[in-house]
Amino acid sequence: MVVGADKNPVGEVLQLEAAIDQALANNLGLITARYRPANAVDDVLIEEAAFDLELFSSTSSSESLSAAKNSSLDNASIPESENRRSRFGVEKNLSTGANVVVDTGISRSASNNNAARNPDYSTDVGFSIRQPLWKDAWMKVNLAPLARARAAADQSVFELRTEILDVISNTEIAYWNLAFTQAELTLIASSINLAENLLEENRERERLGLVTPLEVLQAEAELVNQQEDVIQAERAIEDAQDVLRELMGSVSFLDDLSGDVAVRPLPAELSILRPMAVVVRDTILSDSDAQAQERAIEVQHINKILAEDDTRPDLDLTARVNYTGRDSDGERAYRDAYNAAGYDWNVGLELRFPLGFREARANVRKADRNLERETVRLYAIKQQKALAARSAWRAVNAGQKRIEVTRTALRLNQETFEQARARYGAGLVAYRQVLEAQRDFDQARSNYLSAMIDTLRATVRLSRVDGTILARNGFTWEMMEALSEAPDLKTHPILKEIY
Repeated sequence: MVVGADKNPVGEVLQLEAAIDQALANNLGLITARYRPANAVDDVLIEEAAFDLELFSSTSSSESLSAAKNSSLDNASIPESENRRSRFGVEKNLSTGANVVVDTGISRSASNNNAARNPDYSTDVGFSIRQPLWKDAWMKVNLAPLARARAAADQSVFELRTEILDVISNTEIAYWNLAFTQAELTLIASSINLAENLLEENRERERLGLVTPLEVLQAEAELVNQQEDVIQAERAIEDAQDVLRELMGSVSFLDDLSGDVAVRPLPAELSILRPMAVVVRDTILSDSDAQAQERAIEVQHINKILAEDDTRPDLDLTARVNYTGRDSDGERAYRDAYNAAGYDWNVGLELRFPLGFREARANVRKADRNLERETVRLYAIKQQKALAARSAWRAVNAGQKRIEVTRTALRLNQETFEQARARYGAGLVAYRQVLEAQRDFDQARSNYLSAMIDTLRATVRLSRVDGTILARNGFTWEMMEALSEAPDLKTHPILKEIY
């Protein structure tokens, strides 16, 4: 595993499964993407809250003192009065668009002037409803924002799945890229060992007078060239380690990093390639981008419903009934209201509409175009995915053939080099031929490694396209459900320091 800043044991081999686990838990890009589904879930709750009960209440108090009598009927030289009012109720919006209110109120007035009751309590218990009949009416329209929020939440989940698959595939490719650079260094080390043996052999042959100093110089030059390759290979390993570390998100590049990342060697055999038609079919069926786009189309459908609703006039049915009571005692006044000692009711229709509906109709046209655009985009996504699947399949197919060819070339060049070296030892050929055979052998080994890593990359990309990369690495979407929740930064190996 990575050693140094991430506190993994020195010398331990980092398994691919562990690298992917760390990337899924700590990758900073994925951490950022995980907030979208969590926010989308709250958006659903916000839309659901529009139908929650709402309590309301109010209370007020006032006093009045006249400067003088207002009328000859006043029995007080300076009329004085006091008024108190309180109201309490509950309100709820229904899915039909109706607004329902149940409320009650009590008022108390007292005066030093003429009054039939002093104090005078007035109470009422009422019920009112406003039901739209045209615009904003019925469940299809009023539940549309909630349905839109749910579709957007599903869309965010599929968008997160795309991020997850990208992180897995990028981590796997980075892992094998590091394995490739380490294999290249091993190959160069083997070539250096071979070059050192040939140099020692040439020096001994020179001492015995069997070769000229030229052969020794050629062997020395070849050894120096191989040592230069080591420098480049070590740099490539360090770069590959940093790419993998960044994807895993478990170390900070702001700190000093020590130690190396040891990974498994490149696999000797690759998975069997499935038929192209099967790969393309699975790609279309499992593609998260297409599934997210289908939810985007659903959102546009809902937007069109709401835009069309705005082209209708406001026509509302209103109704209210109040049962009232009045007495010099508040309790008796309330009892009278509940016994329907008095009542009043009203029913009415309210109509309002803008002339021309120009803004609303323009919004409908925009909604139609947006829906068409997203539908075309879905088809384009499926086209692109099918094309990507075909291209990736051909890359794997060509890579597997290339592996067989380079494996054969490697075997032949190895035999050629061994024969050239034996003939040189017998004094039948010049050292130049041995040198050329060695270079051809080294190039054949490098070509074989390149064929292996290119095909392995293509295999990972193909599994990313057709959606099989999840199962290849032992995961299911059910296991990924926790990633739809907002991350806990306090547990992140880097971000906990800045939380």
